[in-house]
Amino acid sequence: MGASGWSYFTAYQENINNALQELKQAVFRKGKYGHTAQTNQEELSKYPQLKESIEKLKMLDDQRLVEYGPIKTIADLLEAFGEEGTHTIIDIDRISSKPDFGVAYPAPINVIEKIYGTKKPTHNNIASKEGILSEELNIERWQAVYVLVYDNGIPKEIYFEGCSGD
Repeated sequence: MGASGWSYFTAYQENINNALQELKQAVFRKGKYGHTAQTNQEELSKYPQLKESIEKLKMLDDQRLVEYGPIKTIADLLEAFGEEGTHTIIDIDRISSKPDFGVAYPAPINVIEKIYGTKKPTHNNIASKEGILSEELNIERWQAVYVLVYDNGIPKEIYFEGCSGD
């Protein structure tokens, strides 16, 4: 089916890598991974043929998990999904200063300002332009970018946007 684009907001903390790892754990605990991780049920109701395809993919994901056995850790999950990936931020290993396979890197400030009209975007600035950052930066599969999200000039959240899965 191909890669999936995804995005997440998480609480700000100075150590961006710790924020990434905590977000991955939260996504894992919720069980929101696989082909259907980012499926919008409201959109699916508008397109019955797409809903059928998504249901088939969900069955494949479920079958893969049954065949693998109990999934107790992110490492188990990554092994079970293999090169297919989880189609979520769980596929991103770490933070880096520049783009690379399996990393999230900071969006360049000039791109942030171009897209959001400010160097300190708010949650609403970013949410209203979801996906544009990936397009502007040509985010490749198995990569992510992050932006600090501000409230009254103070960092409050970290926004991750990326693409993974095959």
